[in-house]
Amino acid sequence: MKRRALLSSLAAGSVAALAGCNERGNATTGTTTHDDSTRTTTPTTSDAPTPPDTGLADATTAVFETRDRTISLLGGRRRLPSGLVMRAWLSATATADHPARVTATLTNDTEYETTLRLDEVPPFDTTPHASPGRDYDHTLYLAPTERHGFATTVPAVARAESGGWYLDGPPDRWQPEAVELAPGETLVGEFAVVPERPDSFPPGRYAFGYTDDPLTLSAWQSSQPGPTEESAFEDATPPAFAEQSPAWYHDATPETQAFLRPSAERVDAPAAVEFTLHNHRTEPLSGNVYDWTLYKQVEDDWYHIAPWAIPVPLTPLAPGDTHTWTFHAFSGPSVECENAVALGHLGGGRYAFHVNMSSESGPTHAALFDIDAPAVSVTPTEDVSVEREYRLVRASTPDDGGDRATLVVQRTDDADTRLLPEQVMRPRNRGLRNTLPFFEDGVQKVRLRTTDGVVDDALHGGEPERVFRYDGNAFAAWRA
Repeated sequence: MKRRALLSSLAAGSVAALAGCNERGNATTGTTTHDDSTRTTTPTTSDAPTPPDTGLADATTAVFETRDRTISLLGGRRRLPSGLVMRAWLSATATADHPARVTATLTNDTEYETTLRLDEVPPFDTTPHASPGRDYDHTLYLAPTERHGFATTVPAVARAESGGWYLDGPPDRWQPEAVELAPGETLVGEFAVVPERPDSFPPGRYAFGYTDDPLTLSAWQSSQPGPTEESAFEDATPPAFAEQSPAWYHDATPETQAFLRPSAERVDAPAAVEFTLHNHRTEPLSGNVYDWTLYKQVEDDWYHIAPWAIPVPLTPLAPGDTHTWTFHAFSGPSVECENAVALGHLGGGRYAFHVNMSSESGPTHAALFDIDAPAVSVTPTEDVSVEREYRLVRASTPDDGGDRATLVVQRTDDADTRLLPEQVMRPRNRGLRNTLPFFEDGVQKVRLRTTDGVVDDALHGGEPERVFRYDGNAFAAWRA
């Protein structure tokens, strides 16, 4: 309730900043109509409300008091091709006295007087409305209120017996087709968030406008923000990761506020699986969307499969927002997939997709999935040449003009670390891929003449020696 009170006081401050406006006290409002199709208003800069500090996530959130809904406004900051700046934010939640409200400003911070058509500038188009996906039976409107600075019509809204507010009448052209703004001028609009019918406000994403990054209201059920479908791994107890304890999708309940949902939990390779992180909290998840990891479970241990390196930008996930990672799994060589993660040489078994995104003190997120595929065979690259001298195999890759080095791999007595075929076939282990397949009966050592970078990668970038188990045998690797 503390967060709701904070939002209410923010709304009161924003409303007081609008010149010449009076608080509406009744539960149902009438319709006010003006004749202008193009309006020009000239409020001073000091009349315009100050947008809240939304931080990197750039979103505002409201928990309704009138129905079981929480909404978040996304995409409320943009510079238009004309050079003007649009800002929009949730300035009040829905109460028994009024619907939820969105305040929006349009500022001309250029040096020129500008006439702007509003048909592609939500929420200032003539009748701002949106539906969740393609469900056009449920339409949400941003209806101008009496505090709107230049609306041509102020529609009536009413409160249903069930508690929710709605549009009390047919939609109309509520705002002018164009406005004129002098240099430094700011226009202010306030809108009621109301569905077309009393009980027609399903959870979903309501996108206003047709740009790639529209103004969006994301709505979810406050009491049950999590998944309701059953997971195929409902009774699974996967081992813990070495450094993190994630919140697993299969443990999520309808009350779970943030979860990583896979589009499928069992697939046959080749296959694509989408992992979508949903944030139904009222604060952002922080972290890095590039910081994902694929693990494979063998017995009671997880083995890191990919990636090798991670870019490090901070990429928060706003309340109500989602982020999707598309993962393509191949049993053989991978095929490049645009805007997706594509990994080849993945054998059958249980995997986990983990993302390092969390609330301030909460867990990260992960999802289990099974791949049905043949076991992976470790094979050398096509460009390697070999010759055997009794117990020694000499291998070589072509000289590409770079620095050359030699990797030595030899049988040893024991090792604690295990390598899976899926790991050996990763590009970073190219040096091991071009040595381990040549350990036939009687071979004790393989010397690979290759590039300096390949040797560095095989030794984890500078370790003097790497000792590991592979296929039931122990090996040691070092730079000659």
